[in-house]
Formats: sequence, structure tokens, C-alpha cells
Amino acid sequence: MENRFRILADEEGKRLDTFLAGKLSVTRTKIKGMFNGGHVRIAGRVPKPSLATKIGMEIEGEIPEEKPLVLTPQDIPLEILYEDDFFLAVNKPKGMVVHPSFGHREGTLVNAILSYLGGAAGHGPWSTEASKMPADVVCASLARFPEFATQDRACTARPGIVHRLDKGTTGVILVAKDSKTQELLSDLFKERAVEKTYRTITEGLPERDDGVVEGMIGRHPTNRKKMAVLAKGGRSAVTRFRVIQRLRGYAYIEVYPRTGRTHQIRVHLAHIGHPVVGDETYGKRAKHLCDRPLLHAYRIVFVHPVSGSQIAIEAPVPDDMERFIASHVPESFEDEGLKG
Repeated sequence: MENRFRILADEEGKRLDTFLAGKLSVTRTKIKGMFNGGHVRIAGRVPKPSLATKIGMEIEGEIPEEKPLVLTPQDIPLEILYEDDFFLAVNKPKGMVVHPSFGHREGTLVNAILSYLGGAAGHGPWSTEASKMPADVVCASLARFPEFATQDRACTARPGIVHRLDKGTTGVILVAKDSKTQELLSDLFKERAVEKTYRTITEGLPERDDGVVEGMIGRHPTNRKKMAVLAKGGRSAVTRFRVIQRLRGYAYIEVYPRTGRTHQIRVHLAHIGHPVVGDETYGKRAKHLCDRPLLHAYRIVFVHPVSGSQIAIEAPVPDDMERFIASHVPESFEDEGLKG
């Protein structure tokens, strides 16, 4: 059933699509589809998304119901770093989206996990036939998208993906094999009982060999696609870093986020004037030197939520970062400034 709306604009000069996305609490992708489908009207006509709002402007339309997104297991190669009966750790490659969306229906980590857990023999209770997969596996990572369906069934179970990495970020990511383990692992993250270590390459050379960045992180006040360190509002965030090696014009560093805010490492490093190399959102100077932000989830350490044993999982630093480091090694000890 379609949800109809009628709104009187209370802001002047704002893009209509941006205004409606905020008022209706829907994504920009959804808003775009509504304009394309003629579901937004002013005086009986479909306006341009870029139309500037005027106080008192009457906007009407409907939010069309989305058809469930059916997810298909895909045989995508995965590098498994660790696995037991309760969860597994994957070395996520660059360019892979973790969570599916209506803009990324295929090629996601979820598609790959569905195939791996459903089709691989010898993995605990998982069936070799996708149609017999347990619901909490079939619905892996879909808590954010409860309207999705898989194998013609609605997904109502908790997800298996415990945390997230951005599309361009590589490295360790955990996947629970059942809803109970997912809850236990998620609790560890919430309690900050998971020690996370990232490696990255930054623009410029920090003055100090180590330091701590603190600042409230929230949505950027003018660019809603970005996060920023805010003077007021936002959520507290703390990031510690240590320089591993000083390069020519860049620094190879290790980062230890104590909190887990969206884009935290990228935002904090940019805030102190040393954005991640390749980060087109928060950096500028070196964005054309590589095809992604050179950020890697290197290590994760925590106590196993079932066995109680200490778990430490590492993902090798990827080739593109190794090549960048090798091509910017100082020519002399004097240039280096710091031994690695």
C-alpha cells in the first residue's frame, strides 16, 4: 500500500529532493525514484528535484511500497582468516560492499556469505542446499533492511554481519553463524571489548610519532554525505595513532579507534590535517594516486564469546598499500626521520 503525503514547505531556497528526504525520512535514492516515477507533485505536475522550495509551497505525492529485494547466493571467492562453529572472519577485498541495498543487489559480502555457508560442506550445521539454510544465515546482515527477502521468504532474523567496513576499506570483518553468536559479538563491540587495529597511509607527516585525536563526530552541517568533527552535537569519538614509518611526503601509521563512529578514522585524520591517501571525500592532494582510500582493518582481538579463549585475527596488508609504501621510501636515513 502506498503512503500518501501532503507537506507545506517551511524552508526557503532548499533543493526539493533534499527537503523531502528529510521530511519523509527516506534515502536520497528512494527520493530519486519517487521523482522518476511521478510520485512527487506540485499543483498536479512533477517538479524537478533541484527546484528551490518556497515557504508555503504545497507538495503532495505518495511513497510507493518497495517490492522485497530477493538476495541470491553468489559464488564469490572469499579469503577466510578464521572459522569455527560459531563465526568466521573474512579478509574483505577493496570495492566490495558489505550490506546489500537497492543500489547494490549483487556482489556484496552478504551474497558471498550466503553461498559460502549454504554451499560449503563441513561448516557446522549448514546445509549444502540453499533452500534448507537456517533463516538466521539466509538473512545474514539484513537487520537494517527487514523488507528484503531471500529464497522467496521474508527475512526477520537478526543478521550475521557483526560490524561494517566501507566499500573501499580492506581487512578483517566478522560474520556470525547464528543469531545468538551475533548478539554476543555485537555486545562485545558495544562494550568496547574488541581491540581494533587499522593500518593506513596519510598525506603529510605528523609532527609527533604518536597521538590521540578526540572530537565529536556527526553529520556535516552542509554536506550530508560527509561526517565531520563538530563543535556542538555529534557523538564522542577517540582515535589513537602511531607512526610506523615516515615516507616521502606521507606517513605509514597504525590506528587504534577506541570508539566506532561512521568514517571515524578518516574524519579524525583529516581533522588533524593528515587525511587518508586516496580518500576523495575527506582528502584532496593525493586522491589521484590510488583508486581507494588506503585504509586496512589489520587486526582484531577479543575474547571468544562462547569458549572464553583469546582470539587474535590479522589480515595481511594488501598489495596496493605495500606498493605505495615501497615507492615512497626515503632515500636516506636523514630523509626518513623515523625508523620503522
